[in-house]
Amino acid sequence: MNTVVKALQPPSRLLALNFRQSIRHYHPASAFTVVSSSHTLRSASSSLRKSTALSPTLTRPARTFSHGSLKMASEPQFAEGVDTTQLEKDLNAIQQQGWALDDDGTGVQKTYFFKTYFKAVSFVNVVASQSAATKHHPTMTVRIGSVDIHWTTHHPRGLTEKDISMAQHCEEAAELMGAVEPDQGKKCGPSRA
Repeated sequence: MNTVVKALQPPSRLLALNFRQSIRHYHPASAFTVVSSSHTLRSASSSLRKSTALSPTLTRPARTFSHGSLKMASEPQFAEGVDTTQLEKDLNAIQQQGWALDDDGTGVQKTYFFKTYFKAVSFVNVVASQSAATKHHPTMTVRIGSVDIHWTTHHPRGLTEKDISMAQHCEEAAELMGAVEPDQGKKCGPSRA
């Protein structure tokens, strides 16, 4: 009975504060977002419940891609004010390494494959470290043996030198972490003999 009483007690002020802050920083680009019912959130955020009627839903992000089939634009959409001549040369160079334009041509994307989950996560950490240093962040999706990575510039909207430079950094990081061909990447299921 003591367990039931503890479960019904309201959350601490710190927990409620952290919850409200996390709601403020919500971004729809996460892979899947599950919104809980207002009954579950009642004690943590009454102001949120007043502003929106929450019901259990599963939403998909606006932009996703998978390593199975990448949609590609035929023409790059460069941001205003960039040297398109030089960027086209740099873009061609990374396309030779397997990078592709995203569906609207404003970014580049690629899937890297690794023999272990640990190597995939290590690759993400190397990329994250450099992206924090340059203040330019990708969208990354980690799977058991692969990482999808997408670079685009939001302000000004379009492809920029930052995207190309970080794609080149990804190539170096993938080599460092031992990226492999798609058929050699780790898959879910029984181990290979």
